[in-house]
Amino acid sequence: MNLRKFLLALSLICVAPLMAQENDELGIWSEIGVEKAITRNWDVGLDLEYRAQNKSRFSAGLSTSYKPWKWLKLGIGYDFLYSYRPDKYKVKNNLEEKIAEIGLLEEHLQDPDNLEYYPEKWKVGYNHTPEYWFPRHRFSVEATGSIKLWKWLKISLRERYQITYAKARTISQYKYRDVYEMEENWDWGGATDSGDTGGDTGDDSGSSSGGSDNPWDWGDWGDWGDSDDSGDSGDSGDSGGSSAFEPTVTRVVNQTGSTEEWEQTVKPAYTDQVLRSRIKLEYDKKRCPFSPFISAEFHNSVRRGDHMLLQKIRTAAGFSYKFRKHNTISLAYLLTFDMYDIEDNEVVRLHTRTHAINFGYKYSF
Repeated sequence: MNLRKFLLALSLICVAPLMAQENDELGIWSEIGVEKAITRNWDVGLDLEYRAQNKSRFSAGLSTSYKPWKWLKLGIGYDFLYSYRPDKYKVKNNLEEKIAEIGLLEEHLQDPDNLEYYPEKWKVGYNHTPEYWFPRHRFSVEATGSIKLWKWLKISLRERYQITYAKARTISQYKYRDVYEMEENWDWGGATDSGDTGGDTGDDSGSSSGGSDNPWDWGDWGDWGDSDDSGDSGDSGDSGGSSAFEPTVTRVVNQTGSTEEWEQTVKPAYTDQVLRSRIKLEYDKKRCPFSPFISAEFHNSVRRGDHMLLQKIRTAAGFSYKFRKHNTISLAYLLTFDMYDIEDNEVVRLHTRTHAINFGYKYSF
């Protein structure tokens, strides 16, 4: 019977990650621990953990716990966290920023008559932050209350308050930009045509309009709206003159250069405070080494101003198996829903999911 339960739990844990969607992250977590009983109700422990995923993490922790009553367990602990951040690319285009500054509507950019609305210069490029590791320090206090029903179902509720500190760190960042400028080309083709026409129809008007290359040099035209003085040739001059002073304008985008530089960015120190509430249901029958369980844990930020912001929900399903009195192995599938995170003292919206398989081993004596 125990073998059937073991195989069923193992199959469920192995199949669960297959439900992950394309954009979900999958990780492998492993931990090893040693626990020493000082007295019947007091013990101390040492734990090592490594999480292999996009943001990998190594941790080492010391903890101690005490049971004043059978149903209540109190504990404190310290963890040293060494976290990895992968390289990151971020596209930068300040054309959109310039548009936002002046409140420009998108249709204005598509209208060639609204040249004055388009910025004269803008930059397009990217920022590249190389991968790096950084340390953090975490202190925690917790209380776990538990009850047992029907001599085999153990229900526990754990409340853990943790405070995490990360000191300021300097990050190197590579910045590349292509510089673009808007150039206006004025086409005075109409002025040349009117000059030629004027030269063919009259000597005086032809010499004054056709003899100058500058379309704004009116020469002897005088009041060009008076068509009676020009006679027959003036009629053709009028038709040519109206087109002469209506130039066409085209916009051309030119890349005028590029810039690149390495910049040192200082990430400020920050302190993160989280209240973690976990409820766990566990099969705990006397003299049975096999113990399947399910749990759900809620991470709420309790920093000043966060007002119990729900950062993540972590669910788990797995089992533990005890053998040779002092040894316990465990295997579990974890699904984490990340809603928010704290980066550089700012709340960042995430809405991502992380799947993980957790392997554990503990030696107790």
